[in-house]
Amino acid sequence: MEGVLDRTDVAEAARVLARALVEDPGWIYVFPDDATRLSRMTRMLTSTIAPYIDLGGSYGAAGAAAAIWAPPGKHDLPITTQLRLLPRLAWLVGRRVAAGLRVFSAMAAGAPKEPHHYLAVLGVDPAHQGKGLGAAVLAPTLARCDDARQLAWLESTNPKNHSFYRRIGFELAHQTPIPGGPTVSFFARRPR
Repeated sequence: MEGVLDRTDVAEAARVLARALVEDPGWIYVFPDDATRLSRMTRMLTSTIAPYIDLGGSYGAAGAAAAIWAPPGKHDLPITTQLRLLPRLAWLVGRRVAAGLRVFSAMAAGAPKEPHHYLAVLGVDPAHQGKGLGAAVLAPTLARCDDARQLAWLESTNPKNHSFYRRIGFELAHQTPIPGGPTVSFFARRPR
């Protein structure tokens, strides 16, 4: 997993992302059991990132970081893909289906109407954080956004990441609190 990701990178990228996000408030809200969270997240991410990777434009750094992007017009996966994933995701989430739906509904409702590159998931393995890998795996798509004069968009449920997003040019667009759960923060980056 180095450079542009393809279908052969899905499993490794899912493991990296799960390790990176295991303490994220949004993921904790959906998977509150510390003992099973990492394995459930890994399985969920394996299923959910593959369709995004198939779109092209996602990047990774050898077992250390991954940025999963969707190009303009592809923020939401096609309904056929969503329906295909639904049984597996419902099984993984179990009794927390309602919690998962609250988070994903808030994310979907907060998306901009204008065309944008959508950062679906970003993560740097904790052992590799602080080395610039997050910015490195984001750089190719952000450069594409600048060249094409297009918006970049993401959601975050972890306030610890907000200063990083601001440093690379994202601005807080709005926030949606989830009752009994985390606040979803939406960030936009205008082209430079």
